[in-house]
Amino acid sequence: MFNNTLDDLGLKYNTDKASTWGMNNQSYLGHNYLKSYELFMAPMKKEAFTLVELGCFQGASLKMWKEYFKKAEIVGVDLDENLKAIEEKRISFICSDATSQEFPEKLSQYKNIKCIIDDCSHAWADQRISLEMLFPILESGGYYIIEDLECGTTGAYPNFPPKIEDSQSFWDYAMDRLKILRVSESINQQAFRPFFSQLPQRIQQLELSIAMSIIIPGAIIFRKK
Repeated sequence: MFNNTLDDLGLKYNTDKASTWGMNNQSYLGHNYLKSYELFMAPMKKEAFTLVELGCFQGASLKMWKEYFKKAEIVGVDLDENLKAIEEKRISFICSDATSQEFPEKLSQYKNIKCIIDDCSHAWADQRISLEMLFPILESGGYYIIEDLECGTTGAYPNFPPKIEDSQSFWDYAMDRLKILRVSESINQQAFRPFFSQLPQRIQQLELSIAMSIIIPGAIIFRKK
């Protein structure tokens, strides 16, 4: 029934990242992210690297990533300590708030992190905090994916409110980052440098390390230089 495409594996493990998924004997349309992800993930199938997913739900997508990436270490991050039970060979679990300042230290034991997927609270402010904090530890050529951008200021989980509430949508925030991508081109330096120099140093470094962005319905993917 299932072949080896990423969406096939998403269907096999019943993750809502796939084209369809099921719950309580009901079938639903999924987010349909996986067909788009495979366009840039396929060349990584045989690589040895670390993939980190923020937000695990029941661990379905972690099993999917493990089967798709035969040599990768898969790390799930969630606040539910009971998800420790999902650990198995090549799947590890960290119980942590993905926006905490201590979180990067918890990831330091893992090497060659080439993919980070934010499927966490879905609150815009939390997504920005995690991106700014974790993008620097991503390997060159790696991908940082933020999912479910339609959820808004308060996110998808009322029991886990964002640390701060901010009215700026992540789409707007992402466009702010992308406006600066041409700052290194001499034709634009005079126009953009004054604005760029007023940004916090960490934001300057973030913007100068983005090689490209890919926007798909509901999500955005950043590739690191």
